[in-house]
Amino acid sequence: MREAKVIVAVYDENGKIITDVPVKMYNEKDYRIFEKDNLTRPTAVIQTNESGIATFVLPREEWFATQSQRLLTFVVQKGGGPDNYQIWSAGKTVEAGKVIKIEIRLTQFPN
Repeated sequence: MREAKVIVAVYDENGKIITDVPVKMYNEKDYRIFEKDNLTRPTAVIQTNESGIATFVLPREEWFATQSQRLLTFVVQKGGGPDNYQIWSAGKTVEAGKVIKIEIRLTQFPN
């Protein structure tokens, strides 16, 4: 078994790539905490590159030692705290040795 890779592409509502934005990754346990408190520290964070891509590499020994699949959630967040924040997310089941591609599209919400 090899490592798993998750490739997260981030776009604005018009389909334009968004560079240099942090993409947070949460494992199952941490995401449940994040749902109650959006200031919860992520399991990992990667900035999008010049192509709007954040690539998470998950070593088999660390991520898949006890199970062959993990449910991970990837989040882009603007702001934080109890008020004045927006969250865009996508969750996926990731298998050891696989490459998963995810898109997160940042849409605008009315105030």
